[in-house]
Amino acid sequence: MTTGQDTPYKDVRALARGLGVIEALSEMGWAKVGELSTAVDIDRSSLYRLINTLIQLGYVVRRKEDGAVALTVKIAHLAAGLRDGDVIAQIAAPFMRDLTKEVLWPSDFASFIRGSVTIRFSTHQISPMSVHRGVIGKNRHLFRSAIGSAILSAMTPAELDAALDIVERVGGEEADEARNRHAVNRLVESVRAAGYASSIGALESNISAIALPVFGPDRRVAGAMNLIFFRRAMTSAEAAARYLPAMKHCVTGIETALVKRAAEEEGAANADPVHQENNI
Repeated sequence: MTTGQDTPYKDVRALARGLGVIEALSEMGWAKVGELSTAVDIDRSSLYRLINTLIQLGYVVRRKEDGAVALTVKIAHLAAGLRDGDVIAQIAAPFMRDLTKEVLWPSDFASFIRGSVTIRFSTHQISPMSVHRGVIGKNRHLFRSAIGSAILSAMTPAELDAALDIVERVGGEEADEARNRHAVNRLVESVRAAGYASSIGALESNISAIALPVFGPDRRVAGAMNLIFFRRAMTSAEAAARYLPAMKHCVTGIETALVKRAAEEEGAANADPVHQENNI
């Protein structure tokens, strides 16, 4: 491993590999050992040792049903980077992978963060129909992208006003559009009337997308998920007719998993003696 800086110390290979496993799981969510072995390029016997160590330390958990592994919330204590949006994206990941395997077209999950629509997870890397790979962490236009308008359409009036105020304060290209509340309201109403958001050529002239919002356990918008396709392949209406049922099934799976996770966290908190003592 090279860091780009001269150092008199030797690299600790096991530590580097362990961090590589953590990084891979942060993007993959639940993963089988075989999938993880391919992703991190570590042979299975070595990977099993690393995983067992991480499990013993409480950073990784193994699912009994199929042996898949995932990060635990203990990782949140190590870095502020593991925010709610990242956790939701990890939960969404397996559902989105299944969707892409079914429909072949790539999909992104994005959330609204500090005035920007930021992609938190993507299936571009496994889609045979994608010409892009490194999209995670990239921003999309709040008003012109399908994924951005889907998020806006799911906001309450108070949330929408607050979001637009943030965009105005941040400034930039989107600030002027945020000030035109009448146009934003028309956009939101059109998405709600259609039942999905769509965009044509928002990122590239030959790319279209349709998108649906994703709600958290509190029924507040947690983000949105899109489906991306070539304009020459079909219109947005044709894509909706073909793929909206599968997309809605995917979104339902994500939302159900989020509700389950919230219930498990609440149950764990209620069972915590310290938590119970603080509530006496």
